[in-house]
Amino acid sequence: MAKGKILVVDDEPDIVKTISMRLKSSGYDVVTAMDGIQAVEVVMKERPDLIVLDIRMPGRDGHGVAARLRDSTETAFTPIIFLTASTTESDYQTAVGAGASKYVTKPFEPEELVAAVEQLLQSGHKRYAL
Repeated sequence: MAKGKILVVDDEPDIVKTISMRLKSSGYDVVTAMDGIQAVEVVMKERPDLIVLDIRMPGRDGHGVAARLRDSTETAFTPIIFLTASTTESDYQTAVGAGASKYVTKPFEPEELVAAVEQLLQSGHKRYAL
């Protein structure tokens, strides 16, 4: 039995593949999306336990995706880990305002990301566990 279902959203296929493989090898079910519009569709269909979300993507950026999910009672408390190359204080503050549970910057170690996933799912933290 899987530990949980994780949605990985990034417009870089290599990053999606790397994260997906690492999470699967750690016992998670993984679903993916390549842009913000597709991410919202996948969330509504698959109801993941946690979302790993890039900020800069085509269609709808990660901040927009998070804001959309926070507006829905069905997804308002789904933990979101922002995984991004955006290192500015402004991007960080916007992510926090959008309901980030964690903020991980690229480049990253896959083990760091898996540890963050496990911490959030085991602790029951839904938001603001930065």
